[in-house]
Amino acid sequence: MNLNSRHPLRLNVGFLLHESIGYSRTFDFDLPSVQVSGDLDVSHMQGELRLTRTAQGLYGQGQLRATTSLECVRCLAPFDQEISARLNDLFVHPPGASSEPLLAIPETAILDLSPLLREYFLLDVPLQPVCRPDCKGLCPECGNNLNEIVCSHPASDIDPRLAGLQSLLSKD
Repeated sequence: MNLNSRHPLRLNVGFLLHESIGYSRTFDFDLPSVQVSGDLDVSHMQGELRLTRTAQGLYGQGQLRATTSLECVRCLAPFDQEISARLNDLFVHPPGASSEPLLAIPETAILDLSPLLREYFLLDVPLQPVCRPDCKGLCPECGNNLNEIVCSHPASDIDPRLAGLQSLLSKD
């Protein structure tokens, strides 16, 4: 493992770039918490990334798992969501004008995985995160979390324009 001490997602891969084609090295990740980017903090990040020397640069393959804190769209309670990133990418060296900036190894030979992992992790975050499948949400009358309390509000007046629909609810 050759993780850069300043940031655990910056790998010094200079030694790999001087190896012959086919040489590979596995980087293991087991981080209690890490700030992937300004808008994404993850915890319990685990996994591995295998970098193999190719004629074009380094081919990386592996999988990383982590948890991030989200807010339930139904009850607005915070909860931890597991997210993962599967990498199968070619990191180009030397970087050219036509190469993707996220997949280019700079001349310093420090491969920063943060921008790429940010993209993969954010793609794995659900569009409508729910704390659990049977979440009951918030009470429309008082706003209490229905997962914690049972509300007993009197039946609200039905809009006269919708009163005809009430008969459909009472039929068996």
